[in-house]
Amino acid sequence: MDFTYNVLYKIKYFYIIMIKKIIQIKEFNPFTDDLNQEYLIEASAGTGKTFTIIIIYLRFLLGLYKKNRINIPLSVEEILVVTFTDVSTKDLCKRIKNSIIILRTACIKGNSPYSIINKFLKKIKNLHEANLILLKAELNFHNATILTIHSFCQKILNLKNYEINGFIDNKKLINNEFYLQNNASINFWRKYLYPLPKNIAQIVLQYWKTPNDLINKLLPFLLKDKLPKLKYYINNISLIKQFYKNIQYIKILKKDWITYSNDIINVIIKSDINKHIYNNRSIKLWIEYINKWVSNNTEDNFIPEQLKRFSQNILISKTTNGKSFPKHILFKKIEIFLNKIINLKILIIIKAIKYIKFLVQKNKEKNEQISFNDLLSILNKSLNDDTSKNLAQDIRKLYPVALIDEFQDTDIQQYDIFKKIYINQSNCTLILIGDPKQAIYSFRGADIFTYIKASLEIKNRYTLKNNWRSSKTMVNSVNKIFSNRTYPFFFKNILFNPASYVKQKLNYNFIINNIIQPGITFWFLPKETNLNLYKQKISYQCAYEICQWLILGQQKKIFFRKNENNINIINISDIAVLVRNKYEANIIQKEFIKFNIPSIYLSNSNSVFETIEAKELVLLLQSILEPHKVKRLKNILASNLFNINLSNFDYKKEKYFLEKIINQFIKYKNLWDKYGILLMLENIFLKKNILFKKNIINSNHKKKIQNILHIAELIEIEFIKIKSKKQIIIWLLKQITFPNNRSVDQQIRLENNSNQIKIITIHKAKGLQFPLVWIPFIASNFLDLINDEGIIYHDRKTLKTIVDFKKDDDSIKHALEELLSENLRLLYVSLTRSIFHCSIGIGNIKNNKKKYQKYLPYQSAIEFLINNKNNLNPKNFENSLYSLINSDIQIKIITKKKLIQYNPICPIKEKNTNTYYNELKIHKYNTLLITSYSIIKNNLNINNNIYKYKILNPKKKYIKKTPHTFPVGKKTGIILHNIFEKLNFTKRISYSFIKKELYNKEINSSWYNILIKWLTNILHHPLGKDNIILSKIKNENKKTELEFYLTIKNELCSIELNKIICQYDNISKKLPILNNNIQGILKGFIDLVFLWNKKYYLIDYKSNWLGNDYSKYTKKYIEKNIRLNRYDLQYQIYTLALHKYLCSRIKNYNYKEHFGSVLYLYIRGINNFKNNSNGVWEIKPSYKLIEKLDQLIS
Repeated sequence: MDFTYNVLYKIKYFYIIMIKKIIQIKEFNPFTDDLNQEYLIEASAGTGKTFTIIIIYLRFLLGLYKKNRINIPLSVEEILVVTFTDVSTKDLCKRIKNSIIILRTACIKGNSPYSIINKFLKKIKNLHEANLILLKAELNFHNATILTIHSFCQKILNLKNYEINGFIDNKKLINNEFYLQNNASINFWRKYLYPLPKNIAQIVLQYWKTPNDLINKLLPFLLKDKLPKLKYYINNISLIKQFYKNIQYIKILKKDWITYSNDIINVIIKSDINKHIYNNRSIKLWIEYINKWVSNNTEDNFIPEQLKRFSQNILISKTTNGKSFPKHILFKKIEIFLNKIINLKILIIIKAIKYIKFLVQKNKEKNEQISFNDLLSILNKSLNDDTSKNLAQDIRKLYPVALIDEFQDTDIQQYDIFKKIYINQSNCTLILIGDPKQAIYSFRGADIFTYIKASLEIKNRYTLKNNWRSSKTMVNSVNKIFSNRTYPFFFKNILFNPASYVKQKLNYNFIINNIIQPGITFWFLPKETNLNLYKQKISYQCAYEICQWLILGQQKKIFFRKNENNINIINISDIAVLVRNKYEANIIQKEFIKFNIPSIYLSNSNSVFETIEAKELVLLLQSILEPHKVKRLKNILASNLFNINLSNFDYKKEKYFLEKIINQFIKYKNLWDKYGILLMLENIFLKKNILFKKNIINSNHKKKIQNILHIAELIEIEFIKIKSKKQIIIWLLKQITFPNNRSVDQQIRLENNSNQIKIITIHKAKGLQFPLVWIPFIASNFLDLINDEGIIYHDRKTLKTIVDFKKDDDSIKHALEELLSENLRLLYVSLTRSIFHCSIGIGNIKNNKKKYQKYLPYQSAIEFLINNKNNLNPKNFENSLYSLINSDIQIKIITKKKLIQYNPICPIKEKNTNTYYNELKIHKYNTLLITSYSIIKNNLNINNNIYKYKILNPKKKYIKKTPHTFPVGKKTGIILHNIFEKLNFTKRISYSFIKKELYNKEINSSWYNILIKWLTNILHHPLGKDNIILSKIKNENKKTELEFYLTIKNELCSIELNKIICQYDNISKKLPILNNNIQGILKGFIDLVFLWNKKYYLIDYKSNWLGNDYSKYTKKYIEKNIRLNRYDLQYQIYTLALHKYLCSRIKNYNYKEHFGSVLYLYIRGINNFKNNSNGVWEIKPSYKLIEKLDQLIS
């Protein structure tokens, strides 16, 4: 049998190779292939797509893109790289820049530990020149044009705004249109559906209960910029008139049915129609159903689906050409009736789509708004008008090279833009790179048929062959499964090219009890079973198997082996479970709980307002506002938030307890009045109190508290606008009724997942990899067209999108084919996430939804792929499955297993050896000094070289003078502080002033002009959330080097200090505790205190060197530096000092009203780029923190 299979496999593989040759798909070599035309590169999963983009990018930078020619090196501004998400853009920027640095280092040294870089070195003729090019690219990388598709369009429209009629002048860019669409849906409901008579309104409410239901159903039809082509057109018809017209049509048809239907069975049976469909039994059932409908009163527009079976045109289509089809007067009358009648639901849908699109556009124009999709359509339109030739030419001059990443996720409009600019043009290059087998985002508007269109139009088609991700056995097993059909993705234009494993992964193995495991294990339920039982048994098997792995891991009997010297015991974080949606995730998580396996669902995009905590928080807030309403109070106490059951109390005890609770709630209301809801809720849930006798630390409780505090943050933001507690509760109820899970702010926040099994949707897992993967429910994803509103599919000849609300047979068939292809692509994505092993749940499942089987004889993608006999017989499926078995694929039968428990072993944390983090010490900054009655040691355990600028090229003549290459060290810091102290912010910085300040300071005069420009940028750059401009601050409104003294009356206890700063400051909370007690006087100097818009701010200048470009001075990197140096203690003491200073000098001083914030200026990172916050870090410590510190010190 193995021999037969191998022969057949080779024949099939040869056939695929021949198809490839016909289509001319070549293997792409990123190092050697010319890059001077249009290219479509198919990058299968794990084949190094990003790596390929980086190599191509470096080749263009160095002018190595055409063989046997002199090429001009391109700058980072000239190479356009387009991605589809912000995350991808950031990741690509980071990786390309790192590669530039690595290659530059290699050019200086003449060699590299990386074989790939050494390949480059062999191609570079002049290493010195290449070093200069790469240094320029590195220093200028903040100008690199690596953009999302929308950012690219925005940039072009901004640059060419005048030439394209000022389409985006002063318009506000909005992230998405859902809010506008939702409002438009409400308006449509109010305008067209509210006025309907009661009998029609009741019918409409059976379709959609609310405007929110309506808009959610219509979203797929609103994704596109233009309405897709409709299968038929409807004029502007009145809903009410059409409803009653339909009633009349139905009544007439019913009379015709009664008159003519007696002999239609004989007419059909005597004809040559397909008797497999039109058999005696089926015809009688259809007639019986129609007779029932005819006998009922006609009060609505309902038409039985079976009636369509007797339409003349359908009967002809089900009869072979040239044969005798059934003819009858009733059949013709039914055909005329069905063409004449307009379904009320379809009429409402079409009206709603047109109205919502119109109103959204009108409101955007009124509010001067523009959406991301508008950017695309405006640029596309501009490329089509009279000036399009010039515009396209200008874009090519700006970006002679364009690389489009993840091209399979594009749509026709996006492709048209790049096609008009680059295809069939000279002196430019367009590279489209993606994988049609991973096109899985149709719900976002991505269109696989756009990729197919491009594949037919692009001159050069290539593929990447080597899989760098997975082990040999994983690669082989995936190859075998997808080579089981000639066209495994259904459409002939989406081919499967078997991947090759690389020698580095040759010895990668997953080993259990010293036995090497195959790449894929099918866990099989051979007995035909229903869907629920299948899910129940598979989820139990999945949990049991993973539990076994974890237990064996603790016993060191299960591990990954990369080679003889590289063996890793499996960890819980190595395992991922892939699902389609949150419902499947819930099933798995429930089973994991039984086995005591911790897990996290990483794809939870639900709104926090959809949680049970949101509803319970409403009850809690109502009780705090009206604590004497005892019934409500008892309800909130009994809720999941507190779990206090008063039924166990006697009367006296209950009365006494409720009195205490009421008093406590009154205190909470006072806290709310004084400090806001967030602090109040922190007091309730994060402190020991009458409601919580002890700290509850289980993960479920943590999730609840996290959700509550998340909601509290959103309430705080809204409270600024509303300023009424009762109104804020009404607002909260509205959010619960209409949650918006498309809002990033509302989406549930995830906790740390390092010690939990990751459960993630296949869509979210794309691009990720995991050592071990479980796919439990792959066989349950039936082909089902779930949108009842209409069918979207593509014309097979023109590839254009079509919407059919009537759902003709051809439309259903085409839509099901597209759904099958997408499910196959989802299957491919899921099977290619694993490095070592993948387990799959599979079985013979009874499909109760057999209505689509006449269109396609498969109920799931996995069945289509495995059962290549085109037969739904369970035995055929089982035989096909078993034919896959070899050393890379195994099948295990699911049997009943006893429940076992996983007991996580908590790792013992090593003691922190860095005494700096464990001792209470105040930094000896040049602006903050400590004196005390006891000796305080100030020698901190910080590596003094941590900010030393590591210059890869020691020859100074190659170093461009920028703020990042300005000398570093303590002396430089003092010099810069002194300059800021003496500067008059409102005046221009003179050369003579800088020369005087730097005289005899060991700073070369070549830096003077650089320093003037640098300092000028800082003075004119908007700082912080209040957009403070230093150049607008007059001398009388600022105080430099403000000296302060804080007397510590009693010994300052480190335990108390730790408790306060960790409780009220999120930065301190995440840092190790301090250990030393201190006494004495704190003396210090604040760099700058100033008045801005009636508030007082303080600034601390930092000359710390964090990296060699502006990207190293983002909030993330600055915060890391603040943590490292414990600047949290600095700004806490500074704030306290300024607070006490202002208290003594301002009448009716109020911290919230008069204190602005603390600003840390990392001056090397501040630039004059618009809307750039790099180099600035801002915080306003909570008043409670300052109050508690004041009490502690005093």
